[in-house]
Amino acid sequence: MRRFFKIGTLICLLFLSTTTFSQEYYFKHYKVENGMSNNSVLASIQDKDGFLWFGTKDGLNRFDGYHFKTFRSGTNPKTSLGINYVQSLHEYKNYIWVGTDKGLYSYDKKLEKFTFLNEAINNRINDIENDLKNNLWFISIGTLVKYNVNTKETTMFDGRNSFYATSITCDKNGVIWVSSYDDLYRYSEATQSFDKIKVQLPNTTFSISVIYALDANSVLIGTRDHGVYKYDVSTGKTTPFINGAERPIFVRQFKKNNRNELWIASETGVYIYNLNNKTIKILRKSPSDPYAISDNAAYCITIDKENGVWIGTYFGGVNYHQKQYDQFKKYFPRKSENAIVGSAVREIHKDNQGNLWIGTEDAGINKFNLQTKKFVNFQPNGTKSGLSFYNIHAVLPRGNKIWIGTFEHGLDVMDANSGKVVKHYDHTSSNFRSDFIVTFYETPEKKLYVVTSLGIYSYDDKNDTFNISDIFSESTHYTCMFKDKSGNLWAGSYRDGLFYYNPKTKEKVVYRHDFNNDKSISNDFITSIFQDKQNNLWIATENGLNLFDYNKKEFKNYTTKDAFPSNVIYSILQDEKQNLCITTSKGLVRFNPKTKSVKIFTTANGLLSDQFNYNSAFKDSNGDMYFGNLNGMISFNPKNFSTNKYNPPIFITGLQINNQDVVVNDEDSPLDESISYIKKITLKNHQSNFNIDFASLSYTAPELTQYWYKLDGINDDWIYLNKNNKVFFTELPSGDYKFRVKSLSVNGIWSKEAVIDITILPPFWASSYAFFGYFLLITGCLYWLLQRYHHMNIKENNQKITYLNNEKEKEIYNAKIEFFTNIAHEIRTPLTLIKSPLEILLKRTYESAEIPQNLLIMEKNTSRLLNLVNELLDFRKTEMEGLKLTFVETNISVLVRHLQSEFAPLIEERNIHLKLELGEKNIYAFVDEEAIRKILSNLLSNAIKYAKSEVIITMFRDENSLEFIVKNDGNLIPKGLKSKIFEPFFRILGTGTQTGTGIGLSLAHSLTELHNGTLKLQFLDDTMNTFVLQLPLRQESEFNLYKDTSETDVKESNEEFENEIIAKNIKTQILVVEDNLELLHFMSKELGKEYKVFKATNGEEALKVIHNEIIHVVISDITMPIMDGIELCDRIKSNIESSHIPVILLTALSAVQSRIKGLESGADAYISKPFSIDFILAQIDNLLSNRRHVMEYYASSPLSHLKTIAHNKIDEEFIKKLEDIIDQNMTDTNLSVESLADILHMSRSTLYRKIKDISNLSPNELINNARLKKAAELLLSGKYKVYEISEIVGYNSQSSFSRNFQKSFAMSPSEFINNGN
Repeated sequence: MRRFFKIGTLICLLFLSTTTFSQEYYFKHYKVENGMSNNSVLASIQDKDGFLWFGTKDGLNRFDGYHFKTFRSGTNPKTSLGINYVQSLHEYKNYIWVGTDKGLYSYDKKLEKFTFLNEAINNRINDIENDLKNNLWFISIGTLVKYNVNTKETTMFDGRNSFYATSITCDKNGVIWVSSYDDLYRYSEATQSFDKIKVQLPNTTFSISVIYALDANSVLIGTRDHGVYKYDVSTGKTTPFINGAERPIFVRQFKKNNRNELWIASETGVYIYNLNNKTIKILRKSPSDPYAISDNAAYCITIDKENGVWIGTYFGGVNYHQKQYDQFKKYFPRKSENAIVGSAVREIHKDNQGNLWIGTEDAGINKFNLQTKKFVNFQPNGTKSGLSFYNIHAVLPRGNKIWIGTFEHGLDVMDANSGKVVKHYDHTSSNFRSDFIVTFYETPEKKLYVVTSLGIYSYDDKNDTFNISDIFSESTHYTCMFKDKSGNLWAGSYRDGLFYYNPKTKEKVVYRHDFNNDKSISNDFITSIFQDKQNNLWIATENGLNLFDYNKKEFKNYTTKDAFPSNVIYSILQDEKQNLCITTSKGLVRFNPKTKSVKIFTTANGLLSDQFNYNSAFKDSNGDMYFGNLNGMISFNPKNFSTNKYNPPIFITGLQINNQDVVVNDEDSPLDESISYIKKITLKNHQSNFNIDFASLSYTAPELTQYWYKLDGINDDWIYLNKNNKVFFTELPSGDYKFRVKSLSVNGIWSKEAVIDITILPPFWASSYAFFGYFLLITGCLYWLLQRYHHMNIKENNQKITYLNNEKEKEIYNAKIEFFTNIAHEIRTPLTLIKSPLEILLKRTYESAEIPQNLLIMEKNTSRLLNLVNELLDFRKTEMEGLKLTFVETNISVLVRHLQSEFAPLIEERNIHLKLELGEKNIYAFVDEEAIRKILSNLLSNAIKYAKSEVIITMFRDENSLEFIVKNDGNLIPKGLKSKIFEPFFRILGTGTQTGTGIGLSLAHSLTELHNGTLKLQFLDDTMNTFVLQLPLRQESEFNLYKDTSETDVKESNEEFENEIIAKNIKTQILVVEDNLELLHFMSKELGKEYKVFKATNGEEALKVIHNEIIHVVISDITMPIMDGIELCDRIKSNIESSHIPVILLTALSAVQSRIKGLESGADAYISKPFSIDFILAQIDNLLSNRRHVMEYYASSPLSHLKTIAHNKIDEEFIKKLEDIIDQNMTDTNLSVESLADILHMSRSTLYRKIKDISNLSPNELINNARLKKAAELLLSGKYKVYEISEIVGYNSQSSFSRNFQKSFAMSPSEFINNGN
């Protein structure tokens, strides 16, 4: 039986749901597309300031009518919402209390900060309420909790006598009521406990979902499946509150408005129960109605301060209903339902049976029964009784006939009762010249005019004919016609202005727009003509509204300048209060001609569309007005317009600096509390680009709220922003400002001003701190200037004294130098006279052995004195910049060895250990030989003179320079004397026992600078004095000294002899480069059994060894610090002095790419680790023997080519250039090493070493060999005689040529010819 009852209830509900749509409640929807964080809205409130708050499954939303501000869980759990699932909301004590799935939070609106109430209570918060004694009550999954906001004391009702709580409410007396699933409980303040009240009825069991204190004597009980009950406090009885099948199922929330209506949110829609007449209305979702509630599962209801209703749904976001929305009844197409057909509604007229006939431009004509609210649609059906076309422009009921004008398909006459077309007129069956029937006009005398696109026709009822009217142009496209109360006829045209005809005077006038006359009609496109009750004639055009002055024949124009939303005016009606209701392309206007007040209605106020249509206005006798637009039709009665007297507050809602939202207490944020409540903000100078958002908290039509602002300090007048609720400020100058904003609501109510003080700080350079700093700086500068002036005076005086002292010292110094120079010049002649006789005397023999000894002592000291004199004169030349040096190539190594031998007696005398580290390879440099000898001699002399027991001399070179280092273990020179040691006549204290003039080092330093080098005292060793001489190997200005052939031959032969001796006595020398010291020592030990081994740990050390020692093979690891093996190999092979040296690379990398990279760098062999020492020895032997065989073959073979001895690209280029020079100078008998070196731009020694290293021949031998090989080629050609060939290849005699040919190739030229043939 119960099941049957439920099914019957459901059927009744379904029936009711189809009938409740006639209840006109229009909703505005807010969803995620409008900025909400989630469409599931579970809780809502409006705070005392007017902001709306919505709790969703994904955060808390605050709404100001324009924007949703979302609060979610953030990075800082102490100040942000802990979880995004919001279950309940409540406002109390200026805090928003937010019940989430994981506990209760309080939100401080001023600080924009969330605080977690109690970490022990971390479950879902189902409901929140407060009493009148500072207590907040909430439910945490069945557990009731009381929290005292002042004392912070928490009381949990979870003891033995507790119950599972489901809902809380507080009545007007402050009594707390709590429900369980089955019973009601009332809190007793006296006992601090709850009294249980049984509310279940006999034979009925229900489950309580929510309770609501309707008044002080009634508590409403919402159930999960049995509707609503009421508990009467005075009688203690429970009774059904809403009877019948229409009762709500699963009640979620109750809210009562000030019209004594109870709104009930449930799972099956929203129920509105009128507490006065006990009637109920049901609002449910309708797929075809965009203004219906968006979801049937309604979870929460909030009634705002304007009596607007906000309904939160589970899937459909928030639905907003405002009573003002209902004042416009909407008629729009809805599939499968009783509704108007067609969207573009044109003419609307009422017949004598109470039906409205509505023509549309897209779906024929509709008949609307005002009593039954039923629509019937008529469209073309292909028969004669059907409409001729669907596009209807003109409609006019006449008796029981409906006259219908179509677009380009003529005129139909329909029977109003049957809906069938009984007559049809067009250009083929009547006098019509156009089938476009624009509109009909019936005069008060019932005379019918048909307005077409080509003239106006009058209808003759008797003869059923149409006659074109000759009172107006017969070829004009007309839009409307009207007869005023004076009997004058008016006709509006499409583009030809307004036509006027006076039947009495026969006067005709055409009013057209004149650009030069502001009293002319505003536009030539006339849309409609209307005369109000005050006999004012109004002309609507597509460029404004016009009021015609009969007396002056002028027009008064009303446009957007007069607050109209648009200049496109369609239709005009007048209400009972003499207001004109005017349709435009941007809304409906209520215009009072007396006060000139304008009120605009748009879709924000409940319109279907802001754009209306032509000739689509009708006023019924009861005052109802109907207007057609592009989405359907609206109707309203102006007398039912309600006026909202609510004065909304205005708040500043947002601040953006440099287009970034400002967050309270964020880094670099000027806000320490919410922008909505702060009184003053201070902005830094770089924050002067900012914009401010504000909102008037009226939700009826926020889109129509108008705003004004003023910035005191910038603007003296209020600036109109229209409907924009944001203002921008760009690069506002520093200073103090007061920002003011006010609003005018859609109901014409001014808000109070919202005010905030704004201070823009100046840039730091213009701040008070900066000015204080400037003061200090200026004061300091003045003090400093005074001090500086004082010090400058002192300094100037000291400089004068110093200058005088320096001049005096200089004078003394010059006098000393001049004296010594003069003395030196005077001494040189007597010394010469002494030295020459001494040399003669030393050549004689004497009986006494003492005489020669004494003469030798005299000669030695005479030479020493002469050297000192010469040194003094040289120093004088350097001082006067008169000494010019000649840079020639000099063997520095040989020069050092000669100096060592010269100082050998002094070394033996002082028992000094001299260690000489020069390297095996001679070092050549372009120097002035005499000057370099003096430099080195001074350095050696001082080192030996002041040493205690040891002197170390080291010399080495790199690619561009040489370094000569002299160390001695004498008394250490103080570091403070580093620069003074090279000053003339300077001597260190404590050296008085040593003889000297004090100009030796000064002279050496000056001569070094003339060589573009440096001479420095360096502190590299804590036990020894170290002098470092660094000289470039080459100079900008170089001289090649050529000696005669005999001398050259002698010198070259000597060098050849020297090299032969070296080659015989020196082992093959190997350089091993490896950063692993253990492997380096092992390889050196093993290779040292066969070869002399040099060691280096990286590429840089290796290059130093190569430049200073004779290296025959280099074995290098690839992976090393500072300089790796690849770079080392590249440096060796790219240097002309070392490119011939074979390079073997070692690596642990086995990749093919690594091997290719090594070989590309010029390596001669590539060995992977691990390797065998025997394999390395074999590689070395192969490389050396191959090169030796190539050299021997070249030297002995008459026809071998010079390029065969090249081993890499650098050597190939060198040999090619060398061969070309020899060929070009073959006939030159004086071709020598010097001329080759000059042509190749190389030093003689470098060229000699290079040719010797790659060919094992001296340069002269190589030239001679090249001559002979050229001779061999000529001999084989058979073109020349032997004596001719000898001259061609540069020999002075044939005999000399033949001897050399025989010596080189072991055969005479003639034998070679015979053997070659």
